[in-house]
Amino acid sequence: MAVRITGETCIFDPGERLKTDNFLLADIFYRKQDPVKGLSQIKCLRIFGVSRSGYNSWKARQEDKSGKMAAKKAEDERIMELFRKVIHHRGYVPGKKTFHTDLWRDYDENVSVKRCSKIMKKMHITANRPKKDAYKHMATHDHECAAPANAVNQNFFIGPRKVILTDITYFYYGIARTPIYLCVFRDAYTKQILGSCVDSRMTVGLVKSAYEDMMAHHSAQLKRNSEVFIHSDQGSQYLSTTFTRLLEDDSFIQSVSGRGNSQDNAPMESFFGRMKTQILDLIALCTNAEDVRSMITEYIRRYNSEFYQYNLAGLTPDEFYTYVTTGIYPLNEYYGIKSTDLLSVGDLVAERRRIADEKNKKAREAYARRNEERNRLHKTPLQVIARDQRVLRKHIRDWKENKEISEAQIKFLESVLEKTKSAAEFIRSLPAEELSSLSIPQNWQKYPKLNYIYDMKSLF
Repeated sequence: MAVRITGETCIFDPGERLKTDNFLLADIFYRKQDPVKGLSQIKCLRIFGVSRSGYNSWKARQEDKSGKMAAKKAEDERIMELFRKVIHHRGYVPGKKTFHTDLWRDYDENVSVKRCSKIMKKMHITANRPKKDAYKHMATHDHECAAPANAVNQNFFIGPRKVILTDITYFYYGIARTPIYLCVFRDAYTKQILGSCVDSRMTVGLVKSAYEDMMAHHSAQLKRNSEVFIHSDQGSQYLSTTFTRLLEDDSFIQSVSGRGNSQDNAPMESFFGRMKTQILDLIALCTNAEDVRSMITEYIRRYNSEFYQYNLAGLTPDEFYTYVTTGIYPLNEYYGIKSTDLLSVGDLVAERRRIADEKNKKAREAYARRNEERNRLHKTPLQVIARDQRVLRKHIRDWKENKEISEAQIKFLESVLEKTKSAAEFIRSLPAEELSSLSIPQNWQKYPKLNYIYDMKSLF
């Protein structure tokens, strides 16, 4: 279809068969307008149903005599090659913000987040996204009203080494889809993984090993703060006596999420979700537990020291901790002096720590001597044997009394059952305002009539 221009009107002549499109028609029509009495560009474009931005883009392509479009295409190809390098380095397809940060940090390329999104669409790649795969229906250890309070209350970002989050997740590997478990301790503020352990069994030992891994590398940093919260869910491993005693010995404050409320430990759930999107399919290809353990360990190492994060000022978690504790942002040069010519901040901290350790070396040696003296045997062999005989006789008596102990335990449980009946009567007598306050589990601890909850430990 072609067009014949007459004054300010546009008459379509179906007899003419010019091969053109709306942009070309709009361009011809606009150029035929009188500069004074004719229609404006906007009105001309509306007649042919085209947008102003689309028209300008079409015209720029038609007038690309300087080769700008070709240069832009070549530039996109170069950036796409850098995208492939980022994917190869990370082992998965990250999001647009991660691409933006990695290109800036590793290749000194300032590519906007919006352009990163456009190039991802052009490459037909999609970022790995977390799936809802949280571990559900975990057993609990104590009565929910006798559990520790939620001291953190979703206030995760109060400072470095202040709130330490922990949780357990699972993976499958091999043809038989064998389960394997990972426990992690993570600084909520810097997002660093401070300690971890991988095991084929989800026991208290798994949590204890991850905790000891954290203390072996970060004990001095954690004990530098007066209050450190260790926050977890109400899993039986975290409410066990073994774990609570570890926290008490190190003067940490235990905090637990509300029962069934994953939002109370959201950063930990988010980390596991993203981790699984990145390596879950790779772990499924492993043939043995040792390969799984090596893969997870390497992932955590690279996560801490190599993977830049958009929300951490473009730094890795390790770099961000150094930045918030020293105020030094890692750059290539400072006031004309290259960073390679300066002492590393990490080396400086390590040297200061070494000097402090040397100052305390004599004190530690003296303590070790006193401890050795205390542990030395101060009895004769006959006294030791006599002591062992007393212990054996006691155990024999204990087993003989086993029947009596069982009967006593039954009586104890029956007495607790009677307490629950009294508690039910007490509940019925409460006014509506006090009754509504019992919807918060910790409020049960305020009423002596409800203290039966402490007698029910280890029954769940």
